[in-house]
Amino acid sequence: MTTNPAAAMRMLITYAICIPIAIFVGYLLTNPLDYGSLGFLGFVMLVLITPILIKYHYEILLFSLASPVVLFFIIMRPPLGQAMVALSLLIAIIERALNSERRFMSVPSMTWPMLFLLGVVLLTMELTGGIGFHSFGSSGGGGRKYIGVFVSIATYFALTSRPIPTGKRNLFIALFLLAGLPSFVSDLFPYLPAPLNYINLLIPPSMQVNSDTLGSVETSIGRFGQLSNTLSILAFFMMAKWGLRGIFMGNRPWRAPVFILFSAMTLVGGFRSAAIVFLIMMGFLFIFEGLYRTRLLMVFVFGGMLAGGLLVPLSDKLPLNIQRSLTFLPLNWDSEAVLQAQGSSEWRLRMWHDLWPKVPDYLLLGKGYSLTAEDYQEMGTGVFAGAGASLDSSREALAISGDYHNGPLSTLIPFGLWGGIGFLWITAAGFRVLYRNYKYGPPELRTVNTFFLAHYAMRVVTFFVIFGAFHEDVGNFVRDVGFSIALNGGLLGPQPKPVMVSRIKPLPLPQAA
Repeated sequence: MTTNPAAAMRMLITYAICIPIAIFVGYLLTNPLDYGSLGFLGFVMLVLITPILIKYHYEILLFSLASPVVLFFIIMRPPLGQAMVALSLLIAIIERALNSERRFMSVPSMTWPMLFLLGVVLLTMELTGGIGFHSFGSSGGGGRKYIGVFVSIATYFALTSRPIPTGKRNLFIALFLLAGLPSFVSDLFPYLPAPLNYINLLIPPSMQVNSDTLGSVETSIGRFGQLSNTLSILAFFMMAKWGLRGIFMGNRPWRAPVFILFSAMTLVGGFRSAAIVFLIMMGFLFIFEGLYRTRLLMVFVFGGMLAGGLLVPLSDKLPLNIQRSLTFLPLNWDSEAVLQAQGSSEWRLRMWHDLWPKVPDYLLLGKGYSLTAEDYQEMGTGVFAGAGASLDSSREALAISGDYHNGPLSTLIPFGLWGGIGFLWITAAGFRVLYRNYKYGPPELRTVNTFFLAHYAMRVVTFFVIFGAFHEDVGNFVRDVGFSIALNGGLLGPQPKPVMVSRIKPLPLPQAA
């Protein structure tokens, strides 16, 4: 039997590389929670799964954008979505360089405002102290929010790097919309047995569970915010797949009660904004589907009156977290739920009242996200540090860190008038893309295109009226727009009408005399 020297050499090289790495990895596993060990293990895993990433990076990107998973083995514990945006965009650029047929989908009406906003953020960052990461030992900070904005802009280009194949539309829609289902694990931290606590390395505990400072304020009412998020994802997916028309007027009688159950259970989070946002979303979808011209209008009117009539005698007997979600309604609620809801609103209103007079100071040059060592000292260690110690609420911890809980403030103070122009430009361009795809999209995508238009309109209203954060909502806006472009194969428009060429009839032959 003869031996192939080339095959033998490849086998020896493989063993020479894999055996030392296996020994070293086994040694590192003796101390798995050390950041150096975790980082090296993460690098080894990345190398091993590189072929999978190259082939399925786009599918993994769609799944990761809304996934609650974090990369706990990297300092700063970045979300999986941020890492996959950078990796997927890099792979798409390399594919474009190697294959001229792999082209990014070009929509200039979205590209220009994205580049304008990127320039505003970079210039503001350069003029206000640069970028710093407190997690890496820097005396300053604020770099995490800058990274959030940069990743948000990169997300659009990663999503539009290729069109979604026609045969895989349903799979890609499910990956995009259902990736956040495991969020409820964040609320289970106090109830999991000790051996399962390691799951919270991948999906961190929610703020209501993990924050000591919030514990003294919030623990009297059990709020399951991430469970509410999971249930709302299921309800939103039903709206995207069947629409309100298919849920309430289709030939599947189980859809309506299941949808109502999911919708009602979202109130367990105890957040008033969740209930209001859900109602706004249903209102826009109801209008865009044209259901106000059907008998479903009277069904919704009488259903709302019946639900209101049932709430009147039962309002103060519901669980406190559900009562807290509905305290915006003028009913007889438990005093504890009302006091907590009012307290949450008062400190926001007080902070906004003290911040708005300072907006003109930042119109030409925004404050940026950079934080100095003095800012960290003033913020203290608690989320509400200094809330009652200062008469000026603009110097509270959340205000100093840039968490204004208000969309316009979170845009104008960090990036001034130019940031506001860029954000409004992106918002208008996104509306144009989603409306044209909704109006001119293929019939099989009519329901999902209607959903994304309503979802985008809901996000805009929420940002300007209820709750907004610029560094997060830019990403939320461009995700809907970028996915719609990829799903529909670009920015659609009216189809040219076929030109009818009239056929010239031949003259009749002359009759014989």
